[in-house]
Amino acid sequence: MSISSTFFATISANGGSADVIFVHGLTGDPVETWSSQGTQEAEGPYWPKWLVTDLPHLNSYTLGYPASLFAQWAKKEMDLYQRAKNVLETLAGYEFGNRPLVFVCHSLGGLLVKQILRTAKESPDEDWHKVADNCWGVLFLATPHSGSSLANVLKTFSGCFSSPHVDKLLEDSSQLDELNASFRTFCQTRNIRVTAYHEMHKTNKLAVIVDAKSADPGVNASIPIPIDADHLNICKPSSRSSLVYTSVLRKLKKLVPVVTVAELDEAALFDDDNLGEGSTRDRRDLFEKMTAAGREHEYGYANDAQNKFARSFAKHGLKTASATLYNNLLADIEQRFQNLIFHPLICGGADNAAVLAAVQTHVVDPLSAKYADKNATSVTIMNALYFLTERCHIRWDKP
Repeated sequence: MSISSTFFATISANGGSADVIFVHGLTGDPVETWSSQGTQEAEGPYWPKWLVTDLPHLNSYTLGYPASLFAQWAKKEMDLYQRAKNVLETLAGYEFGNRPLVFVCHSLGGLLVKQILRTAKESPDEDWHKVADNCWGVLFLATPHSGSSLANVLKTFSGCFSSPHVDKLLEDSSQLDELNASFRTFCQTRNIRVTAYHEMHKTNKLAVIVDAKSADPGVNASIPIPIDADHLNICKPSSRSSLVYTSVLRKLKKLVPVVTVAELDEAALFDDDNLGEGSTRDRRDLFEKMTAAGREHEYGYANDAQNKFARSFAKHGLKTASATLYNNLLADIEQRFQNLIFHPLICGGADNAAVLAAVQTHVVDPLSAKYADKNATSVTIMNALYFLTERCHIRWDKP
């Protein structure tokens, strides 16, 4: 398939609870990259379709873009940043970012995904920012994360430019170093789940292109998983029993658990307050808000807390009875915090000790008691409070 611009092909979009996007690499194709010949699976050789059957609660898509991207990058005619902006605007046009998002990427497609997330995080565009906010995981299939492994891929698979272009790119590897550092920080501060796989066999009987060391993104002590395949075929599992498929399936199940039809609740009488969505009131991130309130020492705890609540909340992303419970809890917390803490105390100049005492008395204690029959605890309430802070519905410092 010849690709001249960015596009998305829909594999399955049934209003599911999360979106999975497959991203091919250099010389790749949005269909052929993910297809294995000779498979006996009923859905055919294109394994993203197998996921449609096995994980019907997920929406699945494949991203296509010009395969010459990395050749142009090496020649300095075009860089990943430009393509990332192009992809993000395409994502925004299709309203990606409103649900949890997981990327599955092969080879240099992983570099594009890392640049997409970095650009989204740093962008003032609210719709682009959602892509970073709602990214839950990235699965790298033989993605090179070091300069030497990048050179191996470029020199092996792209004959449209000479090795001096590659050498020039790698001599000035600051862009690659910055991209890797940015991705590691992004994952650590947002608890993104990352899985990496690496090939064990030589490609074209010449060499292993991306080995265990090269495939390691250096995130959250993740250990790259070895696969009995070469660089071209690591993304082409031949059956559902292939390790790549069973592993990806398991990771996706853990990232986005199934929401059953039995949970659907059609009895809602009011529109949602949308407290699970980011607000435009205050676009500072959680660290900036905690720092402004003189509580930067609590950031690690606060970030872990809001991430824990976010994952639990998003399991119930459909209109479910559980989602109604979560929305009611968030509404109670937001209302009590604004009326009893923010306006009278924070805006009134109260010190941090007084604010924390009031949070315990007016928010944590009464709401943990109110929702005790739903297994809520004081920790649940604090997790939800920091979740609202991250989503820009709550601030801890005086305007």
